[in-house]
Amino acid sequence: MKRLLNYLRNSRAELARVTWPTREEVLQSTQATLVFVLITALFLLFADTTLGNLIGLLT
Repeated sequence: MKRLLNYLRNSRAELARVTWPTREEVLQSTQATLVFVLITALFLLFADTTLGNLIGLLT
């Protein structure tokens, strides 16, 4: 039980030292991630369509 309480105290102290991002930082990171995912999805769509059409021409 003593270990558990010590662990919880240490965890709480560590969480107090964390620098949490602001709401704006979270929104900016989310937007950057969504843009990256969209660009990647479009690239993969283009590559899949192009390769599918090329393979279709060969068969």
